[in-house]
Amino acid sequence: MCCKKLSENADGADILCAECRRSLIEEATRACGKCGNPPVSCRCAKVRIIANLDQIIFPYFYSGDKIRQAVYAVKRANLYYINEFFAKGMYNSLKLSDKIDNINKIDFITGAPRKKDSARLYGYNQTEEIAKIISGYSGIAYIPVIKASKSHDTEQKTLSRYERAENVKNKFVPAGNITKTKDLIQGKNILIIDDVVTTGSTLAECARVIRELGAKSIKALCAASVRP
Repeated sequence: MCCKKLSENADGADILCAECRRSLIEEATRACGKCGNPPVSCRCAKVRIIANLDQIIFPYFYSGDKIRQAVYAVKRANLYYINEFFAKGMYNSLKLSDKIDNINKIDFITGAPRKKDSARLYGYNQTEEIAKIISGYSGIAYIPVIKASKSHDTEQKTLSRYERAENVKNKFVPAGNITKTKDLIQGKNILIIDDVVTTGSTLAECARVIRELGAKSIKALCAASVRP
């Protein structure tokens, strides 16, 4: 990860070096300054309320060098041990969270699409890779149902809250034939996978498209969220 070392027992369950693992465990248990809960249980409105989403779950606050460097690695390089680490933490958060009544009620998992030029530049879609790993852990099918309709030269991280919302407006469309996609989504409980939620603009737009296609409920599972 940030130190680029693997554990000597890198078997999938213990793949990070002891120092990195210890630091990230500390981050996962760090209390929110407002509600006093750890990330998986944080219910602060500023983080929780995202248009078109029923709920959002995440194992980390997006703060501290270790988390930021790890997320940067996820976005920029297809490193199996980083993807595996985050996928495992996200899946455990999903199982432990009281924000979802029954994991077995999720019909399928999908991913927030990566903009086309980023996917071309880095050679892979990080949310797709993590979603597939979580699918394997959970036994819940992974189905890509939306895609980016166009590329954007402007990165979300450089924009204000309003500009972020405008930048992703109408950016996502059904991944396949719209009639078949509607039939697939109609009445279903769907879990969207993403890496970091900041303003929530990307997730809100993804959820809007999925909601309009007939989803019954939409929850999001992310690697990290900004602090409230």
